[in-house]
Amino acid sequence: MNVLFLALGAGRRRAVVEESAKVVANGGAATVVIAMAKQWKNETFAPGVTVLDSSLLHQGELLWRIERLMVYRGPEFVLKRAFGRRGGSAVRAYRNKVADRFHKRAFLPVHKRLRKDVSSKLLAHHINRAPRPYEWIVVTDTRSMPEAVDVLDELGPDNRIGLAWSAEHLS
Repeated sequence: MNVLFLALGAGRRRAVVEESAKVVANGGAATVVIAMAKQWKNETFAPGVTVLDSSLLHQGELLWRIERLMVYRGPEFVLKRAFGRRGGSAVRAYRNKVADRFHKRAFLPVHKRLRKDVSSKLLAHHINRAPRPYEWIVVTDTRSMPEAVDVLDELGPDNRIGLAWSAEHLS
């Protein structure tokens, strides 16, 4: 059994860790999609559980690649060249004080407003590309529910993926 856990809100972290471990222990495969890795840093997943940060799904998008080039890679290249050996500390300071703040406060809100349906499309694309087809989507918190509905809409009526609130309900 191949199960995709949608854990975008990180509301039931302990349950997600335990349920994904149980799926793997029963011979299945478990993938946990999270929104913010920082919220999950204290959790240890069982070996065999794949953790996928949802921001990684966006990396191939043109807007994200342009932002990476203009806000991160370009200025960091210039800082490394300008400061020589001290370039590493200048890059870290720039990333912490300028680039990351711009990304969180300006880019992400605008991107979410302009491209509301992108996450569900990217997640549906991930599901379609999976080497082993997913049989279940487990929605682990309330923040993940609208995303799960959008993903199922993107997949279309022909999909055979079941939807559950907990791995306890899988058959």
